Amino acid sequence: MDNLFLWTCFGFMWLMIFGVILYYIGLVDRKYIRHTMILGMITILSAALCWLLIGYSLSFFGDIQHSVLFFPFMPDEIVSLVVQLLFCLYAVVMLIGSILERGNWRYLVFFVPLWILLIYAPVCYALWGNQNWLSEMGVLDYSGGLVVHATAGIGSLVLAKTLPIRAKKATTSGTQETLAFVGMVFITLGWFGFNMAPSGKMGEAAIQIWLNTLISVIAGGFSWFATQWMLTQKTDPYDLMNGMIVGLVASTCSVGYVGARTSLLIALLTGVACPIVIQLIHRYFPSIDDAGDSFGMNGIGGMIGSILTGILAENAHLLSQLIGTVVVCLWSFVLSIAIHYLLRKIIDDVDRQIVS
Repeated sequence: MDNLFLWTCFGFMWLMIFGVILYYIGLVDRKYIRHTMILGMITILSAALCWLLIGYSLSFFGDIQHSVLFFPFMPDEIVSLVVQLLFCLYAVVMLIGSILERGNWRYLVFFVPLWILLIYAPVCYALWGNQNWLSEMGVLDYSGGLVVHATAGIGSLVLAKTLPIRAKKATTSGTQETLAFVGMVFITLGWFGFNMAPSGKMGEAAIQIWLNTLISVIAGGFSWFATQWMLTQKTDPYDLMNGMIVGLVASTCSVGYVGARTSLLIALLTGVACPIVIQLIHRYFPSIDDAGDSFGMNGIGGMIGSILTGILAENAHLLSQLIGTVVVCLWSFVLSIAIHYLLRKIIDDVDRQIVS
């Protein structure tokens, strides 16, 4: 493991996390910009604290002993702790994309740590941890298509469905579009670190992943843009930016297991499928108010990327990949619902007591 290489990946990924918040600022109504900044930072801080205290320990060791409070970390272990923190942070900032303009910081400061402990940590442990039973079964997930994107996307769907619908669509400005563009630059830059970090060093594997990641950006941007134009006969910079991000989402399961041609095909297919699914959701399920299309981009993109990995990756087992994808999505769906309704009941009871 090359610590300098991983420190560089960390730096790019750190920009990526806050790039997502910038991207959200470009999507929300102008009067919710400050609110979005608060939600984003509360989410990042509460998730980071949870990760250091117990999340990392549960995710990779299945216990609470590997906490910064109890465990004397050696330098290499600190590198793993902080790099894996950013995978978790990226999951939670995507998770809140569905509740822009209507999220409550009091809710998120509890929901996010519970989501990490009950959903992210078990899935991470099953695929990347000491007892990686899903991985041993043949499920592939190189940099988080299931661990990060599918879990966050399914959680976004639950939040989008259960929280109140926004009163009106967002009114944005040209400045916000510029901020979204800067956020997209940070996200795509950070994703090179996101995909390359699991290789541990700048070797042949990382160099191939570098190319695969670049191809995924390009193919996803073109295919989403073309698909959206055929659906609506309109052009929008967000179609290009969403496509570039979705191409990267689709790459994460397979990026370390396939070559350039396969990465191109996976990104192209996902860039076609995601805008179609999002449009169908908007048309036929108006009660699902996913402000940032987080489910359509991360949930659908992660699932499609996983299934295509099972079909196209050389060492993949399609049945195992399908089973793993279903298990992860069902676990995320059921537990996200349980956490949401438990917290809503507690918060409502506290509010009633304060009023009385």
